[in-house]
Amino acid sequence: MDFDEAILGNRIKQARDKKGLSQTELAKALGIGQRGISELENGKRKLAVSELPVLAKTLDVPILYFLEGTMLEEGELEGLLLLYFNEIRKDELKKSVIDIARILSQTSS
Repeated sequence: MDFDEAILGNRIKQARDKKGLSQTELAKALGIGQRGISELENGKRKLAVSELPVLAKTLDVPILYFLEGTMLEEGELEGLLLLYFNEIRKDELKKSVIDIARILSQTSS
């Protein structure tokens, strides 16, 4: 996914400050160095999609907090859907989401 790194970095810093975490503490949770957090917050490092759930959980914010208004292309919606789908733990719920998507796709034709 492509993000506006400046907006994303600002949101990371705001959430980190609100949570009262240092860059070093956040870096440890993500498994990266403190410099990596500094680069994220300054828009000089791209955030890996795999880091997004950990970042959101550590900072106690929904994933959408980082994504709203930062995505550069409409085509990124599929990636966002997949990201949320992968957060669903129960197979029964995943099947329900698939059923809903199937119904919606048939009615939108």
